[in-house]
Amino acid sequence: MKKILFLLLPASLLVTESAFSQVTEKEASKFFAPKGNHRSPFKGETEACLTSVNLQFKLASREYIEKRGAGNIISWAFLEGIDEQLMQEIANEYYVRLAAKLKENGIGLSEEYRESDSYKKLVEKNSDRNREVFKKNWGVSRILTANEAPYIEYPVGMMGPHSSLGNDLKKPVGQVFITIDFAEFVLKISQSARDIQGITTTKSKSTLIPRIRIEGVSQGAKMRGDGSYALFTGRNWGYTNAIMPNDKALHSDLGYALETQASKGMPETMKRFKSNVAGDMAAIFSGGLVGNGRATGEFTYTVKADPALYKKAVLDALDNFNTYLVAYINSNR
Repeated sequence: MKKILFLLLPASLLVTESAFSQVTEKEASKFFAPKGNHRSPFKGETEACLTSVNLQFKLASREYIEKRGAGNIISWAFLEGIDEQLMQEIANEYYVRLAAKLKENGIGLSEEYRESDSYKKLVEKNSDRNREVFKKNWGVSRILTANEAPYIEYPVGMMGPHSSLGNDLKKPVGQVFITIDFAEFVLKISQSARDIQGITTTKSKSTLIPRIRIEGVSQGAKMRGDGSYALFTGRNWGYTNAIMPNDKALHSDLGYALETQASKGMPETMKRFKSNVAGDMAAIFSGGLVGNGRATGEFTYTVKADPALYKKAVLDALDNFNTYLVAYINSNR
């Protein structure tokens, strides 16, 4: 037996003042992963560079749980009503807001890095990076870079053109990557005690909450397109890495969804993605993925977004991220 529940709150009831308007430096230090600062590249600095500010917009989101002896549940949600033009607008606006937040705290942004050989090497090394991401255990996304700049990921480790860039310019030089999800799942499997005939009944339940949230890194130190982080290098090979761990998330309380409903098939917008996702979805709709005689939990949803409300909610969540990020930077100045 399975049960589907939607939780959709009207936007008019969700417009509240941000709970993140005041974040202390101590709170910010605890929010991000430990040991993220070495030789404090922001110490005493009034200028910094941002080489690449990237937003990863999830267009399909997946959640899975398994209960030993009872079964498992898989749920997919698909986002509709959003196009690439809107995502680019959000990325551009986010850059403006981040620059303004830094300036409020005494840090101006410079484009001095553009003429650096190290920056050109970074662009070259990242030239083949894919902006469409599809992972069977995670979802489907599209990556947009603010101001249509090159999509750059700093490599894991201290050495490389990214480190040389900060050291040569004698100021913090960084890149930002933020993952934006549009849904939260609450999945439950319950199992009754055996009756006198020795039969056990299992039930599965899926609840979908349309909600904008910033996701933390789920693959440890791997990053590079996973979760949310800001990585800076500076003079004397110093670095400041603000990495959201997987047990952290930031939300917006602003509603954006016009409609949420159970899906009867994969939306046309998803069919262009490769079999990594398509195969998973085909299995769901054929009833063969988790139908194991126990808790067969196969749930799919479509969330229809209002573009203007979606943009407002995403920028609200990103403002919350900026509040933590700048407080963390200040804690290392």
